[in-house]
Amino acid sequence: MSNEPIYRLLEPERDLDDVQRVWREVGWIEKAPDPNLPDFFAVGRTLVAELNASVECSVLTLPGDIRYQEADLPLCAVAAVTTSHIARRLGLAKQLTARSLAHAGEQGAAVAALGMFDQGFYDKVGFATASYDHRLSFDPAALDIDVPYRAPRRLTMDDYQLMHGAMASRLRGHGGCVLSSPLAFKAELGWAEGGFGLGFHGDAGQQGSDELTHFMWLEPDKENGPYRVLFLAYRSIDQLLELLGVLKSLADQVYSVVMMEPPELQLQTLLKEPFRLRNLTKESRHVNAHRASAWWQLRVMDVAACVAARSYDGTTDGTTLRFNLQLTDPLEALLAGSDARWRGCAGCYEVSLGQQSTAQRKDNPAGFDAKLPLVEASVNTFTRLWFGIMPASSLAAVEGLQAPAELVALLDRALLLPPAQTTWDF
Repeated sequence: MSNEPIYRLLEPERDLDDVQRVWREVGWIEKAPDPNLPDFFAVGRTLVAELNASVECSVLTLPGDIRYQEADLPLCAVAAVTTSHIARRLGLAKQLTARSLAHAGEQGAAVAALGMFDQGFYDKVGFATASYDHRLSFDPAALDIDVPYRAPRRLTMDDYQLMHGAMASRLRGHGGCVLSSPLAFKAELGWAEGGFGLGFHGDAGQQGSDELTHFMWLEPDKENGPYRVLFLAYRSIDQLLELLGVLKSLADQVYSVVMMEPPELQLQTLLKEPFRLRNLTKESRHVNAHRASAWWQLRVMDVAACVAARSYDGTTDGTTLRFNLQLTDPLEALLAGSDARWRGCAGCYEVSLGQQSTAQRKDNPAGFDAKLPLVEASVNTFTRLWFGIMPASSLAAVEGLQAPAELVALLDRALLLPPAQTTWDF
């Protein structure tokens, strides 16, 4: 096999059989052809690496947006990175990901995000580990809520556009993502074996509305569960409670439900005797459990856009917090042999952090204001700082962020943000 790959855009009619073979080979699908894969690759942008006239690696990116405080920033979601068994250790996935990010940067993406298979690989292209998500498994009968019940509407794959619209309009906090493609969302629904939806058109008294306001998509496992909540959309906490009430109504048959904790609630406080149930069920198929992990990563793509999204008025004297910023970015070296015009975020910036924050790029360190303190960081570390994943003081201790101690203390206060949570698995 030649080790000289050809990098090019996916040609569906020519390449989809190869892509399906690779997905089947690595266990992402159980059979090929898969009925959902054509929809998934019909949208977004896919780069492939061809070896000996066969596609052996592919990277699909999808557009969307991500919430930062009250602002929505253009997002590049790296939705699928797949390498065949015979093409490992050749750097194909890293090179395709780097080139895909370069294109997204040229198109104006301010942030990129992905779900990681494990920590470490995507750090090499500038990604950084995001906040923890909490995943709970519980008996729906243990939900200690009392909400008026009304029968939900049954939802099927045919309702994918309505459900995508509800996801796009859902209540979102810091880090909340929207992927813009209904077709890719349809494919995700289809990969849930036996998946089904339950939802509502309008709040109580508005049942005649055609707009789907809140719903959940579930994947059952046998008659008694566990049932996995894969997608959850709502526009208010009252609507979220109504959906939890629907879960509770299934408890006569369903013995356990698995779901991500919604950012607006501490789900453990809504469960009766959570510690007792964990101990009683710890060896059970219907185990009651509470686990936290950071399953996704993100990286800054446009420093100026990300800085401008932060509004901060916490300085004691009302002045802005200003500093020089020197960034490194591993993409710069990875893209050296390509024709990409956008080559990452490495460079010099003068940052003003206040009610209207700015980051002005400088040609080189000679352009810095010598009176301002200097922050030095990789784009990975800067991303974790700017999105509030970890405080500056911790990043200085464990991730190599360099800055004067006085500035580190000020950054700890200025970038104290809620946990960044996508509430959209990708």
